[in-house]
Amino acid sequence: MANREARFSARHIASLDGLRGLAFLMVFCRHYGMTSHAGNIWIRSAFYLCFGGWMGVDLFFVLSGFLITGILLDTRELPGYFTNFYARRALRIFPLYYTVLAVLFLMTPWLHLEWHTGHLAYLFYAGNIASNLDPDLVSVRPAVSLLHLWSLAVEEQFYLVWPLLVMLVASRRRLAWICGGLSVGGLILRIGLLLCMPRGSAYEWCYAQLPTHMDGLLFGALGAICVRTIPLEQLLVLTKKVVPFALASLLIVIVWGGIDFHSVPMIVFGFPALAGTFTCTVLLALKPGGAVNRIGSLSGLRFVGRYSYGMYVYHILFWPALSGVLRWLQSRLHSVTLGGVCFVLLMLAATTVTAVVSFELYEKQWLRLKGRFAYQSRRSNLRPDAESPR
Repeated sequence: MANREARFSARHIASLDGLRGLAFLMVFCRHYGMTSHAGNIWIRSAFYLCFGGWMGVDLFFVLSGFLITGILLDTRELPGYFTNFYARRALRIFPLYYTVLAVLFLMTPWLHLEWHTGHLAYLFYAGNIASNLDPDLVSVRPAVSLLHLWSLAVEEQFYLVWPLLVMLVASRRRLAWICGGLSVGGLILRIGLLLCMPRGSAYEWCYAQLPTHMDGLLFGALGAICVRTIPLEQLLVLTKKVVPFALASLLIVIVWGGIDFHSVPMIVFGFPALAGTFTCTVLLALKPGGAVNRIGSLSGLRFVGRYSYGMYVYHILFWPALSGVLRWLQSRLHSVTLGGVCFVLLMLAATTVTAVVSFELYEKQWLRLKGRFAYQSRRSNLRPDAESPR
C-alpha cells in the first residue's frame, strides 16, 4: 500500500542531522572526558556524565534503523532494489573506511605498527567479533586505536541481512512484529551470556555484537514502519504518551546499575530503554517547530551531523600516539584541569578539521557516483540523497 504520509526517505530532515551530530558529541565526550584527568571537582563531576556518552552509539543505531528501513520500505517494489541500495551504501561507507585502513598499513614503517593476523577481520567488518576473541586487536600498537570501529561493523552486518528481510516480509505489521521478536531474542541472549560467561567478558560480548545490541536498529526500524502506517499527528500523540515511560525506565536503570554499560541492569534493561527513548526522540524531531525539532535544527549540531561519519572514524584513531600531548599541555599550563580541558578542545578541533577536509576533498568525489544508482520511482518523487544515516 502506498504511504499515506509524505515519504520521509524522499525528504531531507534537517533535525535528524542535528541528532546525528549530538550522537557523535556524546561518543566524543565518552572517550575524551574519561581521559583528560582533570582534578577540579566541578570538572570531574561534569566528566562523570561523560561515562554515559556511549549512549550516543545507540542514538546512531536508532537513526540508522529509521533511515535505512525507510529507504528499503519505499523502494522495495522498484527496479534495482538490492543493487541500488548496496551500491549507494558502499559509496558512502567504504571509501573512507578502507582508505583509512590502507593508509595505516602504509604508515607501518614510520609508526612501527604491530599488525596481527586477527586484524584482517577489520577488512570484513568483523573487527567487533575478533576483538572480543582477542582484546589486543582493539589497537595496533603502539600508535593506533581501532576500539570504536565495532559499531560500524554492527551496522554493516545489519545492512547485510536487513534488506532481504524487508523484501521478503510484505506486511508492515508482520515486519513490526519481527522487530519486536528479534529485540526480545536479543534480550534473552544477553541474559544467557550473563549467566554463562564471566561477568566482564559477558559485558563486552553483549555490548559489541549485532545479535545482542540490535535494539536501537530494530526500534528505529519500527519507527520507520510507524510513520508509513500511522498519520504523523496521531503518531506524535502516541509518542508523547510513551516518552515518560521510556525516560522513567532509563532513569531507573541508571539509578539501579549506574550510567556505564558495564552493569547487569544496563545490559539487560538499559538497551531497550535507550532504544525506546531515542526512537521517541527521532519521531518527535519530525514535528516542525517542536522542541526536539528545534534542538536538532541548531546549525552547530547540523554541522557536526554532516561530517559525523568522518569525525567518528578519526576521533580516537591516533589516541595512543597523541596521549602524550595531554601530559605536555598539563605540564606547560601548570594545571591538570586546564591542560585536560584544552586537550579535549584541541582533539575536537583537530577531528573536525580532518573530517571536513576528508569529506570535501575525498569522500564527496565518491558520493557523486551515487547518481548512477538513483532510485527510479513509479509512484512518487523519491529523492535518493536523503539517506545518509552516518
